[in-house]
Amino acid sequence: MTIEHPAWWDPHSDQPFKLSRQQKPRITAANLIELLRTGLSTAVLLPAIAWCYATQKRRLEPPAIKEFAGLGISPEHGNHNAIVELVAELGVERLLIRVPTWQVEQLDPYLRFAELFQHHRILINILQDRQHVTEPERWLNATSRIVDSFSALTNEFQLGNAINRSKGGCQNTQDYLNLLDCNAELKRQYPQIQVAGSSVMILNHSPLCDPI
Repeated sequence: MTIEHPAWWDPHSDQPFKLSRQQKPRITAANLIELLRTGLSTAVLLPAIAWCYATQKRRLEPPAIKEFAGLGISPEHGNHNAIVELVAELGVERLLIRVPTWQVEQLDPYLRFAELFQHHRILINILQDRQHVTEPERWLNATSRIVDSFSALTNEFQLGNAINRSKGGCQNTQDYLNLLDCNAELKRQYPQIQVAGSSVMILNHSPLCDPI
């Protein structure tokens, strides 16, 4: 079964297409206020964060590679049996599968794919889009259905992806915090799950930095 995505999704890179200049959020008073709040919060909390890292007990031995490294896999690229064989050949135990909220009505392809890796530790990364960001109740409904569908295979879920890029749906920090507030209810519904916050996408550096 071919998984169909919205027109703004690039199936080759598995991420939204780059936003045009007209689509990018303009500097508004609301965005400036959020940036200021984020900056001030960081400045106030920085000493406590630095102290926490400085006093953190370090492991005497580095973690085993199998405990530290994982692999992202997708049902949309390649032969599934071949992917199973390649994962076994690599010896990877931790796997990440991204499940978009806008695919909540067609989760079967993702479920069938995940079932091929029942003996691995699977992290389900739930992707957001602008519609789910602006409608938190829709986000909660979608995440609840995804967690419920995959709960037989894993209890590990990551909420959101690339929240620092506008094309991922979040235009400022508060957008994502609103989603997390909404998902407090998710943890009450499913107390057995482990929840991680979103990853961030690294910024592309200038070619002028290559020689550095």
